[in-house]
Amino acid sequence: MSAQGRERAVGERMRTGLLLGTAALASVCFSLTEARAQDVEEEIIVTATKREQAIQDIPLSVTAIGAETLQTTGANEFADYATSVPNLSFGFAGEGRQTSRNFQLRGIFGADTSALYIGETAVPVTMDPRVIDLSRVEVLRGPQGSLFGARSMGGLVRLVPQAPEIGDFGGSAHVSYGQVEEGGDDTAFDLTLNIPLGPQAALRITGYTLEDAGFIDRMIDPDASNIARPLLASIPFTNGDEFIVEDINQDTTTGVQVAMQIEPTERITITPRVMYQITESNGPAFVDNSVENLLKIRQYDVEETGEDEWFLASLEARVRVDNGEWVSATSYFNRSTLDVEDSTLFMGTRVGGRVRSGVATPAITSEIGDDERFTQELRFVSEFDGNMQLIAGLFYQDIALEGGFPPQSIVPAGSQLINVFGSGIVAGDSFFSLATETDQTEMGLFGEVEFSLSPELTLIAGGRFFNVETEQTRDDGGVLFSKLGPIFSGAPPGFDPPRFTSTQEESGFNPRVALTWEPNDDFTLYGNVARGFRPGRVNATAGACAALGVTVPNEVSSDSLWNYEAGAKFSLFGGRARVNSAAYFIQWDDRQTQTVNCGGLGFGAFENVGSAESSGAELEITADLFEGLSLTAGIGYTNAEVTDTGGVSGVAVGDPLANVPEVNGALALDYERSLSAGLDFYARTDYRFVGESVSAQKSIRPDYALTNLRIGIRSETWDLSLFGQNLGDERANLADPVELSDALNLIAIARPRTIGLDLRARF
Repeated sequence: MSAQGRERAVGERMRTGLLLGTAALASVCFSLTEARAQDVEEEIIVTATKREQAIQDIPLSVTAIGAETLQTTGANEFADYATSVPNLSFGFAGEGRQTSRNFQLRGIFGADTSALYIGETAVPVTMDPRVIDLSRVEVLRGPQGSLFGARSMGGLVRLVPQAPEIGDFGGSAHVSYGQVEEGGDDTAFDLTLNIPLGPQAALRITGYTLEDAGFIDRMIDPDASNIARPLLASIPFTNGDEFIVEDINQDTTTGVQVAMQIEPTERITITPRVMYQITESNGPAFVDNSVENLLKIRQYDVEETGEDEWFLASLEARVRVDNGEWVSATSYFNRSTLDVEDSTLFMGTRVGGRVRSGVATPAITSEIGDDERFTQELRFVSEFDGNMQLIAGLFYQDIALEGGFPPQSIVPAGSQLINVFGSGIVAGDSFFSLATETDQTEMGLFGEVEFSLSPELTLIAGGRFFNVETEQTRDDGGVLFSKLGPIFSGAPPGFDPPRFTSTQEESGFNPRVALTWEPNDDFTLYGNVARGFRPGRVNATAGACAALGVTVPNEVSSDSLWNYEAGAKFSLFGGRARVNSAAYFIQWDDRQTQTVNCGGLGFGAFENVGSAESSGAELEITADLFEGLSLTAGIGYTNAEVTDTGGVSGVAVGDPLANVPEVNGALALDYERSLSAGLDFYARTDYRFVGESVSAQKSIRPDYALTNLRIGIRSETWDLSLFGQNLGDERANLADPVELSDALNLIAIARPRTIGLDLRARF
């Protein structure tokens, strides 16, 4: 795209965003001025700051999505709600599917820059827990390093499960069916039971299964007559030996959640919880070359299966004392992942580039991973009389990671890699293998003091002392090193890199200061300054780079990020409307930046070099326009770009950070009216816009818009609705993930238009 074209595109994006926000605000003001009075909406209570607070009183930019909204929008997974949150973006940034998706808040791109929580437990951000039996989703923008520690530089997303209710027996059953455009059928079923166990305890059990239909087809071309053409044309070449396998990206997810609430006394609450989920996939929702291309052409019918299985056990204990509450949160987490990929196309090339021929047998590459975590936090949350409150606590976490690529990418007969460039590679060689082990421990001492300087003015000051130690080992193997590597790097032939082991340790302090002015119950003005961090890393590729003749540092330190923020929160018209806004500036120095591609073979190494800045704003509006009709709107603007390249080649000052649209926003209308005694009609429509961005692979991701609609009838005991997701059948580019074997231009796409029925019963 030319510079003039980019300027026009930016202008269009900004106009779209400004029109969305202006229209929403104008609609609110006009409707509320003309509408008749009605009941004041309840305040939204969240626990984003580790104490229960109204969202209007928190000196942070926070979005909360409640259980009813999640159900009405039909949210099942991360992407279903993420597109509605200002300045939250996401995309794939690494190999494969299971462990490469990341999300960004306020444009802070990269691994471990934002955090994902289930209740009190930090889990990998690449996970996608299904949105089943949640109380709400909380999104905190800006660094949360004082209360939440590492991996929350940009902010965090927190899923809050429903707690068991002591008292009456109850529950719900839910079934859903949808027809996917150019694909199969979506089905979903979940059942929740809330079972009293006497006057002091209750059990809550949820089970669910969801089947996401496939919509991508695979054409098998056994003689490779189409594959070996100079370019993959939009209309496939056929000569009679081809056949089609349909809907190759079907997913099935099954899970169970069990929680118990025990209150042996009025002052003690104990909540043990177990959660388990497994997702099994026939293949990822990745297409070749274009979002309009739902046909993959391959020589062999290789199922590119995937699996993501995780287990979380937690124990939360709360003891209320006269001046506050003690909270202990203990958890054990384990996750295993598998990605299988057809690497036959790669084996038909000469180290990447255009496919030159077919091969005699299929070649398969797989990636495996195991993530095990133990977490313990103990904190005190005060309820003092007077003008001071505090939160203080201790934190410990141990993370053990194992993973890599088993030696399964076998060079088949007929491969263009055989003796390429005189390397001596032969059929049957293992092309590449990798095994890594990582152990990381984090310890923290944190606290915040809230002091009322006057009835209207409150000062919050605190921070977190931390110590993080990381140890990693890495073993590389395969003919990529022993036979091909020497040709590129001059390393001795037949040489595999020895086992690499290194340790990185770092301690520091991350402060936060906030000032809040509340002249009345309907207005809050705040300023917030906070520092965020993510742990440093071991350059595990240092051994591989050394074997290829390139020296890189063994360790990389944590980043340094400062966030400066000012915000205003209004309640208007007796609480019938709320307007929350924030503007921010982030300075990001000593970034963990990839600086070296060792030997030209894709082994990246990192250093603390360069700087970036992110500036922008968020605006959110909720309002009861008139009886039965409410509006929710949000818009985010982010300008995140490189300000110092640190001498890294291929990067220029002014380059945008990856996967970060300048503008994103959402507008929703909810309508409800009574039909007769006990029956209500309701409807919801929402529009979501995500602006253009640059992918992690430096390609343009065009902007896209999604429109959803749901209409239904409900009573106190049941709810029946007709829904349409992505009504415009937008083929949205969500990312361009890296293929495990580096032979394709892959694009992750949003699900096509889906029309269906949804039935929910409550008892």
